[in-house]
Amino acid sequence: MSDAIDLAELRQEFRAVLDAETDAGRVRRHVHDGGAFDAALAATVAGLGWAGLGIAEADGGLGLGLPALAVLYEELGRGPACLPLPSTLLVADALKGAPDAVRAQWLPLLASGEMFATLALDLDLPPGDRITARVPHVLHGDAAGLYLLATTDGRHLLLPRQAAGVTVTPTPAVDRTRGMAVLDLHEAPVLAVPVDGSALCRHAALAVACDSIGGAEAILDKTIEYLKIRTQFGQPIGGFQALKHRVANHKLRLESARALVAMAVQVAGEDGGARSLGLAHLARAQAADAYVTIADDAVQLHGGIGFTWEHECHHYLKRAWLNRLLFGGEDAALDRAATLLTESAA
Repeated sequence: MSDAIDLAELRQEFRAVLDAETDAGRVRRHVHDGGAFDAALAATVAGLGWAGLGIAEADGGLGLGLPALAVLYEELGRGPACLPLPSTLLVADALKGAPDAVRAQWLPLLASGEMFATLALDLDLPPGDRITARVPHVLHGDAAGLYLLATTDGRHLLLPRQAAGVTVTPTPAVDRTRGMAVLDLHEAPVLAVPVDGSALCRHAALAVACDSIGGAEAILDKTIEYLKIRTQFGQPIGGFQALKHRVANHKLRLESARALVAMAVQVAGEDGGARSLGLAHLARAQAADAYVTIADDAVQLHGGIGFTWEHECHHYLKRAWLNRLLFGGEDAALDRAATLLTESAA
């Protein structure tokens, strides 16, 4: 399938499904139930083929590129969707250069939605094809059936959940729309696969950035609607000048981050060098910061109801905070962006 696809139409399709499947009540019920992911949403997504969006047609997918994935990541962030789909798409994309046997074994399972996958970056793991180690803070580790472990010395190790010596322990996270887990490995067999490490880091950074843009936009829109209907002193509080200014500043912050993310996605398709990776890290840092700032003030702007744990503001705020911490965190992303963009400009 060609990348020449109408992204606006694709966005409308994603949003129509997710608006119906990720309403506030459903997200709240999932959070209270404490499941690894929304199984009903996963079934819907599998039937629509979203898990194969970025996988080549020869490997059972739809063969779309990063711009289409970026749209999907944004729309999943708007929900916020309780689904380990971005991590699965990240692993699937990383495996596109793997040997034929590896792709044939795993990519059809990922493309069909039969199995989820996830990754962990910057790990200090011992050498060898059998690993004994503890891997903490694995995003969606409790939902995945396949793990891609990227080490600080440049190795990329594939690990099935069902392999001998693998113990998965779900752990609590600030963001209960997504799961976390600890992997305890005891002589667990791993398979080293060829992966473009820079491309994987760039894709991971952009996935976080796009999720942040989608979530920030959603909670800002919900806040604006609330300000239109909440009355005080006989008029909607949205008419108060001070609140107008706060919302306008948030809108400016969001659009600035959105423009940077859009440029990073475009450059990633044109240049695989230091500049594209630096822009991805910078976009991720700015988008995550905007998300935290907007979501935090949304609680304040919703007043007393916003402070209750039951309100959806807290789902967005907690997701925003986890986005800020993922894959090395915001400070590390800024440091990497500064180094890479300086290098590319030299």
